[in-house]
Amino acid sequence: MRRILLVSLFLLSLAPACWGATLFTTTIRETDTGKVQDMILEVMTGKNFTVDEVDPYKVVVAKNFGDGFWLPTQLCKVKFNMLQRDGNVRLLVSELELLQGQVTRQRSIDHLIPLIQEIRNKLDGTPIDQVVNEAVNQLPDSGNVRKKSLGIVLGDRNPDGYVAISSVEAGSKAADAGLVERDVLLEVNGRSTKEMDTAALRSYLANKAAEEASLVLVYSRGGTPQGSVTIR
Repeated sequence: MRRILLVSLFLLSLAPACWGATLFTTTIRETDTGKVQDMILEVMTGKNFTVDEVDPYKVVVAKNFGDGFWLPTQLCKVKFNMLQRDGNVRLLVSELELLQGQVTRQRSIDHLIPLIQEIRNKLDGTPIDQVVNEAVNQLPDSGNVRKKSLGIVLGDRNPDGYVAISSVEAGSKAADAGLVERDVLLEVNGRSTKEMDTAALRSYLANKAAEEASLVLVYSRGGTPQGSVTIR
């Protein structure tokens, strides 16, 4: 019985290596690799990862999993590659499992997604629920298309008091609707953004996106009203 239990636990320990995406990619807006590197180190060392390697365009951190008794000890290394482009940083995250110093396989990064979301949120303010994997267009092992995020990151108010869009996620619902960076939101579902606190507006948009409810956005571009778009 004990032997069966040990085998079962060992097989469960392999699950993260076999299921889920093995690469997570996200674009962090209006930053540089130095700031991204500092935030990666802050977040990952705060979760008890040790620093293994650092250079201007890469950070590697490591951590042991397993207790060495019930589960075999596995050294895993998480690699963050950074690509600077057009004032943004494209972050590519992967994880490798090592045995006796040799790479044995690439692991799923699903368990790291909350940390990646935290890193981006702290750097460019993107709501955590809107940080999605740009490298994955489909759910693992299925033919179902991954749901798109709303993709709107709110910025400062314009001189008239309306809320501007600081960035639009590539491939998001907002991008598909034609919204772009620096567009100004005049109304959201019939309510003027001048009357809404920015934090409350951000929360409202996130909740509507999570509910997959319709959003009717009236906006302007370059000071000229553009009418409205409906995002579902």
